[in-house]
Amino acid sequence: MTNILHHTFLKIISPVTTVILLANFWGLLPYNSTGNLAQPQANQNRSSSGQDFEYISPPPDAQLVSVGTTIAIRPGEVIKADSVSRDFFTVNGSSSGVHQGQTLLADDQKTVIFKPAKPFVNEETVTVSVRKGLITAAGETLAGITFDFATSPLKPPWPERQQPNRDDTAAVPDGQNLGYVTLPVDIPAITITISTKGARAAGYLFLSNISGNTTPYLLIIDDQGEPVYYKKVNQPTGDFKKQPNGQLTYWDQSALAFQVMNASYQIVDTYQAGNGYEADGHGLQLLPNGHALLMIYDLQTIDMSQIVPGGVPTATVAGLVVQELDTAKNVVFEWRSWDHFAITDTTVNTTSARIDYAHGNAVEQAHDGHLLISSRNLNEITKIDRNTGEVLWRLGGKQNEFTFINDNTNFYKQHDIRSLPNGHITLFDNGNDREPPYSRVVEYQLDEINKTATLISEYRNKPDIFASALGSAQRLSNGNILIGWGNGPNSDEKAGWDNVRPPNVTEVNPDGTKVFELTFAPPNVSYRAFRFPWQGQPVTRPTLVVQTDGATATLSYSWNGATEIATYHIYGGAAPKPTTLINTQIKTGFENTTVITGLNQTPYYFRVMPIDRNGNETRYSNEVAVLE
Repeated sequence: MTNILHHTFLKIISPVTTVILLANFWGLLPYNSTGNLAQPQANQNRSSSGQDFEYISPPPDAQLVSVGTTIAIRPGEVIKADSVSRDFFTVNGSSSGVHQGQTLLADDQKTVIFKPAKPFVNEETVTVSVRKGLITAAGETLAGITFDFATSPLKPPWPERQQPNRDDTAAVPDGQNLGYVTLPVDIPAITITISTKGARAAGYLFLSNISGNTTPYLLIIDDQGEPVYYKKVNQPTGDFKKQPNGQLTYWDQSALAFQVMNASYQIVDTYQAGNGYEADGHGLQLLPNGHALLMIYDLQTIDMSQIVPGGVPTATVAGLVVQELDTAKNVVFEWRSWDHFAITDTTVNTTSARIDYAHGNAVEQAHDGHLLISSRNLNEITKIDRNTGEVLWRLGGKQNEFTFINDNTNFYKQHDIRSLPNGHITLFDNGNDREPPYSRVVEYQLDEINKTATLISEYRNKPDIFASALGSAQRLSNGNILIGWGNGPNSDEKAGWDNVRPPNVTEVNPDGTKVFELTFAPPNVSYRAFRFPWQGQPVTRPTLVVQTDGATATLSYSWNGATEIATYHIYGGAAPKPTTLINTQIKTGFENTTVITGLNQTPYYFRVMPIDRNGNETRYSNEVAVLE
């Protein structure tokens, strides 16, 4: 009777959009009065045997579960593959009925996954029974388990939450600042203001420009500001970087997925979220075991009037979901903020119609294998047990468990939490809630037993730079830090800059001395900035453009993405596909230019051949014919 009243009332309030009611006096609550998802005590007769499993997903009694979810259990020990049978799971939806599906053992040999053949339906209770019979490698037979979870509808992502904030007011810069004719005209202009040879770390810069009216590109550039590689993308992008496996990845907004490129810049893989979700573009981490970590913004309709005074009854609240995908793209781990964070832990206005209460912007594998997440709108770094999903500790924010040492200010609205091999962490502290606001990069030594966070180092620019959004900090191989200043160059907080544009990227050595600095033409910024060693071997042709003036031909040529070229051979002749070598040029930058005079016959054909550092021919450029 209670359930009937519950569902009937939901439909009366909103026939289209589900409203999650939060009325304590009904005893039906997915939330308590603080905005936490309530976790009812499990029926001991139904789930007492669940102690054999360290990880269950969705968690027993979970609310707001995706209708596209898979079901996973993990005992923490290796499972004998021949003990996994397709009839281990019995899954029954209160509205959708019995679900058939595929049962499989993930590549960790520990996680057993049930993939329903069809999605669940909105607002139903799903009962899962796992029968006894799984056998561990040690020979132990595991008990069964029965548990329930409740589904909830998904909404489309907020468009502005799938890409970094940007300035929508400025004009398109002149992309021809280098005078190159083989570059697109809308490549953003770049100025290098500091570049100290021998002090910089090795490698190229990886950037992705974003702004309101300029064309977004993936960019690899060298220390002189010369392009090495560019790729025009359809929509603003971010997190363009080299992964530990040597591949390149970037966020593809149009596909709501991360694309993977090989050393030839060919797309060879795609990472999307599992369990019916759409991925968020803040970051993808590929792990040494071939697994991937990504984030999701899970939008739900919540009656915030039952949580805070003045709350909107049909508020759209974005929760954070973190997933680990195995090599077959199975979800082997899922963590949801709904199960652990109160909505009222947020720093944003909880009386708004839209509440991005966590705003996850980074997930990182810690030095000990567990997970770190950065929740910008909580001012918090959280450590999560990779095996169980339990919260191990919370650093910063309203639920801070640590004492800060040597730091007279906490971090605020941070980005880019990263774990160092020695257990220290670095992050980009945006500093939004600081007065006056300024951004910095910090490194903390964490004592996870005594709960202390000791500031080991800090870099704060002089004069200050304030990035209200975006930003990154990368520890480089030589100990330097590469800082991406996010939207700082476009900030209104520019005290001390005297109409000079602040930098987009700065590299400093351990004593804080600047050894590299880069500035985009306004209004371009980069969500993050990275430096990596890189060798690119494109499969595309080199580009040749020929401009003529009477008997003189000016040849401009380049090979987008090629890093190993030493010289160019120029071929010319009166017949197509000329093989007569007429000139040789040492590669000097992204584009080389050669002037050929005394053309006394037409047509005349040109093509160029890049020669690599080992003296090997690569592939011919396009052919250009001078007709008169």
